[in-house]
Amino acid sequence: MFLRPLAIALIIAFPVLAQDLPQPQSDTVSDFAEVLDATAEGRISRLLVDLRETTGVQMVVVTLPGIAAQGGAGLRMEDYAKTLFNAWGVGAAGRNDGLMLLLDTEAREARIALGAGYDPVYDGRAARVLSTAVLPPLRGGNHAEAIEAGVISARQRLIEPFLAGTPVSLTDGFETPDSGAESLTAVLAAGAVAALGGFAIWRNRRKRRTCPNCGALTLERSTEVIQPPSRSETGVGMQHLTCSTCGFNDHKSYPVSWSSREGRQSRDLSSRGSSDSGSSGGSSFGGGRSSGGGASGKW
Repeated sequence: MFLRPLAIALIIAFPVLAQDLPQPQSDTVSDFAEVLDATAEGRISRLLVDLRETTGVQMVVVTLPGIAAQGGAGLRMEDYAKTLFNAWGVGAAGRNDGLMLLLDTEAREARIALGAGYDPVYDGRAARVLSTAVLPPLRGGNHAEAIEAGVISARQRLIEPFLAGTPVSLTDGFETPDSGAESLTAVLAAGAVAALGGFAIWRNRRKRRTCPNCGALTLERSTEVIQPPSRSETGVGMQHLTCSTCGFNDHKSYPVSWSSREGRQSRDLSSRGSSDSGSSGGSSFGGGRSSGGGASGKW
């Protein structure tokens, strides 16, 4: 008698989970946590577009300010990443070769989710990508650097060996530091750079919040796309800074790439009401699936 109500509750819960999952902002970067400025997002999007165009493999980057409010209440990071990966259909359906780099800024946890086509050895290699490329910059407070390094390392150490089809070990292609003074010096130097980078990022973030005119922490930032991008030309966005205390305002332009979140949104707005809007814009996923492979790490 008890099992039937439990089964009904589980059946009801899973559709709710699917409905609560976020929809992709683009088929490259979905920065829900808003940790990337427009320039950094554009750079990362271009890396991902180039990856897909030259290798045929889709990798997506997702940042979330916590997974609980995004359909992940009660789920572990690996389970949520698998659910989101499959809901979006990352990668090609026939090959299941997609990747997702997911950052939860609230839990300070990163996950590389792999498509079902990757052998188990790639779980360990994904863990090395996180530990060598992604987590160190995150510990220094630099999300953009971590994501860019993660995309590049994933391409070189996960995607390219996978496409080559040659057997690999956990360490093939990864630098193995030698013991001794040189190794210690390199580690200390890397730590110093990370510390300086973290300080610079903290200063930059504080500058974005602090009014340069009166010093109050009441500077508000908004952006708009004034010239939508095309496949052949970069668009133009405008950043507006306004202080509610002294009335200071400033306006700066920045590039908007075709595949960025803002580029996609501007195309959606311009094509709204057109019957063929799906032919050139919007997200493009191939129906790939993950069986839960990959790796996680905290910073």
